[in-house]
Amino acid sequence: MATKRKKQKAEEEQNTPSESTAVAEAPSPPPEEGELPPTGEEEADIKSALKQSMDVQVRDVGVLRKELTISIPVSLVSEERDKQYSDLIRDAIVPGFRRGRAPRRLVEKRFAQDVGDQVLTKLVTNGFLAATEMKELKVLGDPMIWSRAKGAEADSLADVQTALSRMRLPDDGPLTFRCEVELYPSFTLPELKKIKVKRPNVKITDEDVQKQVDRMRGIRGSWEPVSGGGVQTDDLLIVDATVKVGGQVVKSEENAQLFARPQRIEGVSLEKLGDVLKGAKAGDRRTIEGTIPEDDERTELRGKVATFEFVIHEIKRFVLPALDQALLEAWGYESETELRDAVRAQMEAELSRTIRQGMRNQVARYLVESTKLELPEGISRRNIDRAIVRRMVEARRRGVPQEEIVKHADELRTSAANEAIESLKLYFIMDRLAEQLGVEVSEEEINAQIAAIARQYHRRFDRVRDELAQGDGLSALYMEIRDEKCLERLLEDAEIEETKGPAESLSSVYEST
Repeated sequence: MATKRKKQKAEEEQNTPSESTAVAEAPSPPPEEGELPPTGEEEADIKSALKQSMDVQVRDVGVLRKELTISIPVSLVSEERDKQYSDLIRDAIVPGFRRGRAPRRLVEKRFAQDVGDQVLTKLVTNGFLAATEMKELKVLGDPMIWSRAKGAEADSLADVQTALSRMRLPDDGPLTFRCEVELYPSFTLPELKKIKVKRPNVKITDEDVQKQVDRMRGIRGSWEPVSGGGVQTDDLLIVDATVKVGGQVVKSEENAQLFARPQRIEGVSLEKLGDVLKGAKAGDRRTIEGTIPEDDERTELRGKVATFEFVIHEIKRFVLPALDQALLEAWGYESETELRDAVRAQMEAELSRTIRQGMRNQVARYLVESTKLELPEGISRRNIDRAIVRRMVEARRRGVPQEEIVKHADELRTSAANEAIESLKLYFIMDRLAEQLGVEVSEEEINAQIAAIARQYHRRFDRVRDELAQGDGLSALYMEIRDEKCLERLLEDAEIEETKGPAESLSSVYEST
């Protein structure tokens, strides 16, 4: 934009009003490509106009999945385009013309593409929202829009921002686009009063203390090259990766990072990957097959078998730092005994909070087990990923080392798919419960939890917030806090029974989730 303004300034100095050199100045730059327009009265008016004039066709493309074909008439496209130019011309400055008197042809010549992108964004985003309201669809997340990448022979599904960058507003004729949406499942919440909950008689064991000490060490762990021997579970490999379908290469990457455990690569769950890679050495080649999911954006590949080939270049292993005197002193302890005593005292001080967490987990499990909520086996990986992010944020709040968090996320994506589905079910249930109870979360509550995470990992607040802001981290944290508040509300009316049996370990309380 700075370059454009420099150009305009130079032309104003020349004071040449000819069509070939005059450049109009917009009162404000258009939004970035893919940026959603602001909401307000104007958007409400647009949606109202769209509902009255556009055509929407809906068809099933799977369980809880619909395809929408939305056609916006040329009259509305032209109206929005004219409105944008009218607003632009009103405040535009063109050398040789008074403000608001510049010919439209000059403004169009300079800003045709920008105005087209702005109108396209406004009509597509508001058209989608209007269509879901017209058809009374309760959609889950953002749509995936059919669009064609540059140089591609066919359309493919892409997120809103990517699709908008590929699309162009038609010069004439209606604006028509297709998108796919996932729908909230239909279900009824179970009885929320008098939920039976046990308050466990918990004690801190030596095993619990050891796990916490190892977690502290894990935060300072590092990946070290393996000079001899073969691949072991959870090793990090540097590989050349190739994906083939029907003998044709669909993707390849050099020096890619790959963990030797169940993984999901290109949307394909490879549950036996750890077994296939185990024992391999640098220079070895390993292959494994998997089925491409039915929600893959490359429709021509859906349901086909893909062959993954990995050529191993380097093997690295995560090593915990030695619990030596240097590390103890860095943590402020004189001996290992002093460290373990301090860890035990800290864990016992937090015992009440931990027991409460276990009780909330019992309520959550009751909700999942008592709610009739069927999800299709092929539920979108996007939604499973949302559930996984939730679990990762929860683990960060407990101070679990990053490598342990990543490992658990891989398990959820592949071999523990059922657990991921359970998390997704709970996501839907808690969303409905929060709405019913009117539970909200303030910015102050979110920032307090970010500060707590930062202290756990000895990080700066702003760095942790920035990391969470990438992807769905902040929204996941919001939902974690919201869900705790919901579960606490249910605990207020629960029937709580004190356990009288043998004392449980702290680990068993967490594992009861």
